[in-house]
Amino acid sequence: MDSTTASSATRGAFTLSVDGVDCPVMVEAGETLLKAGLRQGLRIPHLCLVGDCGSCRCRLVSGQVQLKKDISNHIHLGDIASGHLLACQALAGSDVQLEVPGLSPMASDALAFRNLKGRIVSTDPMNHDIREVVVELEAPMQYRAGQYAQVTVPGHDGLADEPRCYSFSEAPVAGGSTRVTFHVRRVPGGLLTEWLFASDRTGHALDVSGPLGDFAHDGSATRPMVCVAGGSGLAPIKALIEELATQAQVPDLTLFFGARTQADLYCLEEIETLQTRWRGRFIFVPVLSLEPVSSGWSGLTGYCGEHLDKFCDLPSSSFYFCGPPPMVDALVHRLEGQADARHIHYDRFLDRSTLNLQETTA
Repeated sequence: MDSTTASSATRGAFTLSVDGVDCPVMVEAGETLLKAGLRQGLRIPHLCLVGDCGSCRCRLVSGQVQLKKDISNHIHLGDIASGHLLACQALAGSDVQLEVPGLSPMASDALAFRNLKGRIVSTDPMNHDIREVVVELEAPMQYRAGQYAQVTVPGHDGLADEPRCYSFSEAPVAGGSTRVTFHVRRVPGGLLTEWLFASDRTGHALDVSGPLGDFAHDGSATRPMVCVAGGSGLAPIKALIEELATQAQVPDLTLFFGARTQADLYCLEEIETLQTRWRGRFIFVPVLSLEPVSSGWSGLTGYCGEHLDKFCDLPSSSFYFCGPPPMVDALVHRLEGQADARHIHYDRFLDRSTLNLQETTA
């Protein structure tokens, strides 16, 4: 696989075959594997179409492809070398055969992917605009802490075929679980969240597909761990910390939680419980950007990036960022020249309006 940036040279048409699918499809000149597959009815998991979400990860079984841009933010270099790619960024250089989550029955463990039916068990408010949504699935789903699922609402015009992505908010259990939990933030005008918040949806059917994503702990117990969560970006961070808390050796941990005001903070009791279980240093740092001066707030204000070096040594730490793209991008920029990119891990939470804008400008 050639992972260099693609040239503008015209390519001939090639065929795309997917393990588990009988009929190959044609890939036109200059067309990505994802767009070719979708155009001809292959239901390849996807969301953003521009390489930002990582949902279209699959594995090259045979053939040659060229990548339109660097995808190492989503896929580790070792996995890229073994054939893992993003279909939305791959151009065919020959006839291509792929292993695709959800389509290929012999997909590798790293790509274990299931389409499961489920029902909403509860939707409990966590603050004024975030709810904890618990879904009971028809069969267990296995995932890694930090991963996410795609959710659709069968029978709903506009939500049955356009998935929304939500991170698992609890640590995984051995063998998978039939009950999964998400933190869902209300997006003004967002079709799914307006539907969810408009009424009690307990008992309503959902389709859940996953797991997806490469956001995960790097396995180091010696490098200090610095987590920054913004809004519902706390969900995958919480799952990571819960999983690590069960281990005998854990890294020193600093958890920054960026929010606008005190009303936007949530899961504070759960975080306090995790602090008491942590077998090492655990510092929790909430940072508020729009808290009124008159509120009496005695904690930090501004943005998390302004306070990183007050609590940790940047070159020696590993970083985990989850939340809105502006927050994540600002943090990554803050660390330029201060921390090795290999130790910076992040998940940019893209909502549908952002994705639509990207699709029109890609």
